[in-house]
Amino acid sequence: MMDVLHKTKCAPDAIVIGAMRAGTTALYRSLMESQLVAVPEAKETDYYLTPDHLARGEKWYRSQFRNSDLPWIDICPNYTKRDVFPGAVTRVHENAPDAKLVFIARDPVTRAVSQYNHTFMHRASIPAPSELLESSQGEHILKVSKYAYQLQPYFERWSAKDILIVDFDEFLEAPEAVLVQIMKHVGVENVQASPVQTLRKVNSGEDLRHMPRWWGQLRETPVGQYLRARAPRKLIDRTRSVLKSDKPVEIPSFDRDTKARLAELLRPDAERFRKMTGRKFAHWSV
Repeated sequence: MMDVLHKTKCAPDAIVIGAMRAGTTALYRSLMESQLVAVPEAKETDYYLTPDHLARGEKWYRSQFRNSDLPWIDICPNYTKRDVFPGAVTRVHENAPDAKLVFIARDPVTRAVSQYNHTFMHRASIPAPSELLESSQGEHILKVSKYAYQLQPYFERWSAKDILIVDFDEFLEAPEAVLVQIMKHVGVENVQASPVQTLRKVNSGEDLRHMPRWWGQLRETPVGQYLRARAPRKLIDRTRSVLKSDKPVEIPSFDRDTKARLAELLRPDAERFRKMTGRKFAHWSV
């Protein structure tokens, strides 16, 4: 009976739903190295993101976790981009209503700047920082940093106890303790804190600057999206190591006034988020 259940399992035990540019790649690698849970071959399956993604089917989704009998943890920051994928939360709830949710919260202003840098490396054009907030790309970056706005639909469908909010800075400072917290949230029993390898900065802003821009732009094409959904992470890492350059790409920087405008626009949502979660995040700039 257990073998049959194992082969027909088609929903994750937990999903890391964001935030983008808040350490989800580092968390993915730490979970993989723990060998206590199963994570996807491709870091982000985006399985519930759109009807086309869901059409890949349960067999494909199970294969991402190698049909493991360990708890499955999917990692999909796109699930907290409701302005672009408004139906994602409904598909997650319809197909994985019992999944525990994890969200990593980073200083909203710092996260927004990091997403700008990430977008600069992945797209052929993006407005300069001083012009960003008047553009559609700037509006999207702002909305991804509005955590209360992004998480409201999840809090409406899941119990607050089933949504774990992780502090990005705490994860960087004490990854072992945060991993134990996540494991317990998922339901892994008798887990003990064990040494975590130094959190590698693959996919960090500085790391991305050492990659050619065409590499980032490739991922936005149909071919790139196909490869991201199917290529093992180890293969991607080997390719990145070959392409990495010693000379970083110059990315436009944010001046003080533009950062101040970002903070002003994000402050009301940050306050809503604090009330929603009961967390102070006193170290944030907003």
